[in-house]
Amino acid sequence: MEAQTITAFLAVGTIIFVGFFANLIFTKYRVPDILLLIFLGILLGPELVGGSFHLFTKSSLADVNQYRDLFLSTALVLILFDGGLSLDLHTLMRSMKLATFITLLTLLCEILLVAVALYFFLNMDIMLALVVGTIIGGTSEAVVIPIARKMRIREETKAMLVMESVITDVLVIVIAIALMSAIVMGDVSMFFIPGELAIDFAIGGAIGFAAGFLWLFVLQKLHNQPLSYMITVAALFLVAGVAEISPIESSSAVAALMFGLAIGNRKHLKRWTTSVTLRLSSDEHIQEFHAEISFFVRTFFYVYLGLVFSFSTFDVKHLIIGLGIIGIIITIRRGTSLLAWKLGDLDKTDADALFAMMPRGLAAAVLATMPYALLSSQGEPLWQESYAELILNVVLIVILGTTIVASILIIWTERNIDRANHEESRAKMYQED
Repeated sequence: MEAQTITAFLAVGTIIFVGFFANLIFTKYRVPDILLLIFLGILLGPELVGGSFHLFTKSSLADVNQYRDLFLSTALVLILFDGGLSLDLHTLMRSMKLATFITLLTLLCEILLVAVALYFFLNMDIMLALVVGTIIGGTSEAVVIPIARKMRIREETKAMLVMESVITDVLVIVIAIALMSAIVMGDVSMFFIPGELAIDFAIGGAIGFAAGFLWLFVLQKLHNQPLSYMITVAALFLVAGVAEISPIESSSAVAALMFGLAIGNRKHLKRWTTSVTLRLSSDEHIQEFHAEISFFVRTFFYVYLGLVFSFSTFDVKHLIIGLGIIGIIITIRRGTSLLAWKLGDLDKTDADALFAMMPRGLAAAVLATMPYALLSSQGEPLWQESYAELILNVVLIVILGTTIVASILIIWTERNIDRANHEESRAKMYQED
């Protein structure tokens, strides 16, 4: 066996072990596993340990990046399906209206305020500034969903966080590409984005939910058969592919979420379709199996975020801009989380959880490379070569910074929950006495 293969085996085993113990640490001490795994990725990167031991050189990382889009899509489909399995349909319906309002308000404010700041302080063209604001405007479902599932908050709040991350991850991709097309071609079709997105979401959701409902009958026939859970993964990818195929071209992310939602809510579906016989066999095996797959994909996803982080092109200017944008994000999320607290049936802990869930993810990192690819190749006069490093580095700083801030706020929120539970227990003891 070659030395590189041995090193790769050791690295993979180490990453999985660290991911497992990071998950245990979160369970016990409420320190999010994402933080430890991102720092592990930075440590294994080409500029530190990875480069020294020829594990991840810049050339090998470039080879890995060729499959980045496939990796991103696979990770998101599996994680969204896992998130759908754990959502209660009644809870989702109750939180849908408030979640959509708060999500769109937060995203719009972040895009506009970041764009205005870049326009005034860096003299960046307003259209290009809007592109940057859009790239860092959305939370990442691959980060938010696994953390939200483990937090001790109400199911309605978890559903809101899931919906926010799903909606914004799709919105930022579509809007960013539309804005760049508008810059290059003068295309005004971006103004029709809301209607097109609503149709894509509706079609993707309908495909996923209908497929999930029909798949329940397949699972019923395959009850107690070997590999029945594995074939559900095959069905998931087929559904995601059908949702994106021409001429449908809807959202595979929403389809995956709704596919999982239908399978995870077998009880509700049986009650609503009394003329149909659905055996209520336990869904625990499916959920446990996909939790294992989700853990594996999620662990390498977080480590990859650390791998793409580079120190060599950073300067103080990038750091200041990144910290300024993080400050804008924190301010806006605090305001909208308090607004959700006032408008919805939420308590203070729920508002704190909404405030904390600000991490950006791989979608932002992928989009950060697109302005250079699309605008510089077209000879766009608004584009400057210095923008390539600036946008990429600032986005990576925002990804890492929002993750650190979110981790601190999650620990703080969980400690407040412990304190509230302790005080409630003491109050009950006094009442009994």
